[in-house]
Amino acid sequence: MRDRIAEQALTCPHTVHTSRHRFESALSVQTLAQGLAEYLAANPSLKRHGSLLSTEAREFFRSHDIVHVLYGCGTTMPDEAVVKLSSLFGTTGGLQVLRGYTAYETLDIYTKLPLGSTLLALLMSPYLILRTVWRCARQTQRWQWAENQQYMDAPLVDLRS
Repeated sequence: MRDRIAEQALTCPHTVHTSRHRFESALSVQTLAQGLAEYLAANPSLKRHGSLLSTEAREFFRSHDIVHVLYGCGTTMPDEAVVKLSSLFGTTGGLQVLRGYTAYETLDIYTKLPLGSTLLALLMSPYLILRTVWRCARQTQRWQWAENQQYMDAPLVDLRS
């Protein structure tokens, strides 16, 4: 059963074999809350919960960060691409998620992206797009973009299956 889950897990391409963090492992038994805490601790420079963020931006980033954890993605440019596509095609947010990427707080982040990793992500994009859309289409149900508090104590491996 666990092998089947590992095969079908909705994780980023590199994380099945070379996880840096526990939440990135396809078979992580951490709860969603634990995975989210690990993700935030591993990325302290992310601008997420400051008082300068609008309520809409805070809600967007929370949902965005949860998708990082649920899909086992870090913060590399290819992983960010997977998170964006998974947010669009694998969550109930659908195309409405795009509004969050146009907020001024989000646009500020894009001005700080390194050129090299951006170019690498663009080169990988055909593969990432096809793979991510295909995996989202195979999901048994879409992830709740915003209304997901009830899943915080569920193990990631269960949520991914």
